[in-house]
Amino acid sequence: MALRFRKSFKIAPGVKLNLNKKSTSITFGTRGAHYTINSKGKRTKSIGIPGTGISYVETSGSKTSSTSHSTSNTPQADSNFPDNDDKKNKGCLVYLLYFILILAAIILSPILWLPGIFITIFFAIRKNPDKKKKRKHILISGCITLVSLILCINLPSTPDLEKLHISLDKKDFAITEKPSITLDLSPKDANISSLDISDNDIASVKYKNGKAILTFKNEGSADIYLIANDSIKSNKEKITVTDPDKEAKRKQAEQEARQKAEEEARIQAEQEAKQKAEEEARIQAEQEAKQKAEEEARIQAEQETQNQTSSQQQVQTGETVYWVASGDVYHSTPNCPSLSRSKNIYSGSISESGKSRPCKVCH
Repeated sequence: MALRFRKSFKIAPGVKLNLNKKSTSITFGTRGAHYTINSKGKRTKSIGIPGTGISYVETSGSKTSSTSHSTSNTPQADSNFPDNDDKKNKGCLVYLLYFILILAAIILSPILWLPGIFITIFFAIRKNPDKKKKRKHILISGCITLVSLILCINLPSTPDLEKLHISLDKKDFAITEKPSITLDLSPKDANISSLDISDNDIASVKYKNGKAILTFKNEGSADIYLIANDSIKSNKEKITVTDPDKEAKRKQAEQEARQKAEEEARIQAEQEAKQKAEEEARIQAEQEAKQKAEEEARIQAEQETQNQTSSQQQVQTGETVYWVASGDVYHSTPNCPSLSRSKNIYSGSISESGKSRPCKVCH
């Protein structure tokens, strides 16, 4: 049984490089419609409806051009890998393919030793009557494998990250800001393969091109730190995030509340002052009323004292007074208005009347 080799590589969107045992080709297009150019000059057009088995294939540039139509579910032969019997002269396309392969080999040279080992083994165990050609293939593949392995061993490696220190230009941020974090690595040339932020509800981090950018999600304060390469933790930084619009509304609400409190305090002070004035007026009125009552009582006491003195003088002088039996006072004259309704009026001295005080009307 003969050994066969077929492999396709995507080199660009819609462009594939196809490797065959005896030829190479490039395919342009996508599933259901593509155009293939072979290194031997063969060109294949293929148009079909995926999943239906219906396709149209046209091949040109070979010794016998052919056109095929298919409406059955039997898949067509893969047009990307032309028949080995096709014997067309090589054109400029093969040199383009060689150039692409050489360029890819230069770029991937540090890892070519991996497939090189299997290719060398393949040429070593492959039965080939041409011993000289077999040795040539083994020598070339072996040299490529050895050179690639040497390059891989001597390729400078990036040191592992040992310590990470972060710093920010400030600690207070608006929620709309996207500040960058300064990263201080130890060693300086260490590589960061992944960068995460500690669990919090305030911010997230995005690491790109050696820069760590914070994106804020909510307001508040939190201690944040970064985790590099899944294990290296940085120092903590405390940040505070505010929303300018909400902060302005909060300050306005605080100002309005303060003004309202001041107005209520002013009104309360006025009410207290009014109550105090009323209380002082009441106390003053009570004091004046008390003073007036005391003055009236003093005057009345003085009058009573004078009346008693006058009565004593009258008793001493033997003045004639007038009274009624049912009355409580004596009168200086029988014509006193308070005696106008009395029929039995008595006269005599004060001691004879038996009354203790004079009439206020006639005395």
